Amino acid sequence: MKKLIIIALCNIPFLAFAQKPVFAEAKLKSVTLYEQSAELYSNTTFKIPKGSSEVVITNIAQNIDESTIKIGSKSKVSVLTYRFTTDESIYKVELDKRNPQHKIVMDSISLVEKKLKDLDFQRAALSNSIGILDKNQTINAGSTSYSKELEKLIDYYQKKRTDLSIQLDQAETSYTLFTQKLDKLRSRFDLNNQELEKYPKGKLILQVSSDSSEDVNLDIKYSIRDAFWKPYYDVLIPDINSKAQLLYKAMVRQNSGLDWKNVELHLVSGYPNVKKTIPSLSEWSLFYQEPLIASAQGIKINQAENYNSGRTSSVAEVNIAEVAVLGSNVSRNQLNVAYDLKDLYTILSNNQDNSINLDRTEIPATYTYYSVPKVDRTVYLIAELDNLDKYNLINAEANVIFENTNVGKTTLNAENTDTKLLLTLGDDKRISAKREMIKDKTMEKSISSSNKEQQFAYQFTIRNNKSEKVKLRIKDRIPVSQDKQIIITLVNKGGASYNEETGELIWEITLNANETKKMEFSFKVNSLKNRVVLGL
Repeated sequence: MKKLIIIALCNIPFLAFAQKPVFAEAKLKSVTLYEQSAELYSNTTFKIPKGSSEVVITNIAQNIDESTIKIGSKSKVSVLTYRFTTDESIYKVELDKRNPQHKIVMDSISLVEKKLKDLDFQRAALSNSIGILDKNQTINAGSTSYSKELEKLIDYYQKKRTDLSIQLDQAETSYTLFTQKLDKLRSRFDLNNQELEKYPKGKLILQVSSDSSEDVNLDIKYSIRDAFWKPYYDVLIPDINSKAQLLYKAMVRQNSGLDWKNVELHLVSGYPNVKKTIPSLSEWSLFYQEPLIASAQGIKINQAENYNSGRTSSVAEVNIAEVAVLGSNVSRNQLNVAYDLKDLYTILSNNQDNSINLDRTEIPATYTYYSVPKVDRTVYLIAELDNLDKYNLINAEANVIFENTNVGKTTLNAENTDTKLLLTLGDDKRISAKREMIKDKTMEKSISSSNKEQQFAYQFTIRNNKSEKVKLRIKDRIPVSQDKQIIITLVNKGGASYNEETGELIWEITLNANETKKMEFSFKVNSLKNRVVLGL
């Protein structure tokens, strides 16, 4: 007896340390989304006993960067070790019981299995009872009441045998129905296991230690790779009498294996700073560059340079190194723009695009009709958005929507020094523009024994078939000489503004409803008689 007591006492410490794992589910609170990655912040609470415990935390994304895992708590608990796994077999049974969808099915499976077990017992009992009844059918023939006893036996046997047979048939039918139900429940359970979006594979397994039994509140941060966002704009123009509405939007997508449900979303237009080493300063030296010596093989460095500086690099190599050092000092993080969204968002882990509105800005716009009849007789409606440098725009693609119709795409370039943006809203068939050569003003003549003069004249015919007045910009140009022996002179600019360097002519005209206007321009070309002028 003493030996048994001693053995039992010796087992007490072992039982104390062999505690069951503690299971907890992480609740995703917020996501900081960069252009090609994201940082997830989750929180979880659980109760641990005194001493060392293993804690299994579920609802963790499966495609994570393990080197970025950070675990913190204000509770008086020490996290001794932790590891990340996507192994589905680890604590599968325990986790299935904790999964709400799985638990419902598993509880149903348990109830059906118990019912089948009871029916199996019932079927066996009924079968045995019928067997016993069938064997006990003999009556003492010498009895004086033989006929009465036989009558009673037949009556009893018929009733009892019939009743037992009905019960057995009912039990068999119920057994078949519950077997079919069990098969369906097991199929449903297997199907639930395949729904990865609703049942993330990621788990954190922690070894923690505590001086007492207490409730623990744990913060968990980690980064994932399968998530990104990109900015884009919608430029909405209701009509030519309205301001342009600039809608700044974000296209968000993620495939981390964890659904983001009702989370705070923070968007950063850049990349996270992942450097983990302290930067160091490289040597910065100044020296004279010696004169270059030309040779038959090309340009070489003066030998004195190699002697004075102790270098064997070429000038080109020195310049490249200098550029690299200067470039490394530019931090992209200094240019990042962050957006903290007010609402909570749900982004499913299905790699599908989700559009989010970030901001809306009204920008004054000027609407002008535009045509280059020399190239294309079509008249286009143009919207001019000016002073864009006031609106803190970023580089992004923009959809142009005019009168509720998507008319095309453009790109907003925040780094462009030009603060004006021209948007093509489509063509208008009700305005026509025609360019024709004026034959009686186009001629060629000799002005000396070695020189000739050619004159070219053109006319525009512009017709407004609309019921309202329009502003129209017409562009053309005259050639520009690349040879001093070819002299080009603008004879008639027809009221256009003229750029002498480029030869560009621009007419800004106003056409009333159903009005037609004509403009003309002409120029002369003086050149050598014995030379052919190309480009005319």
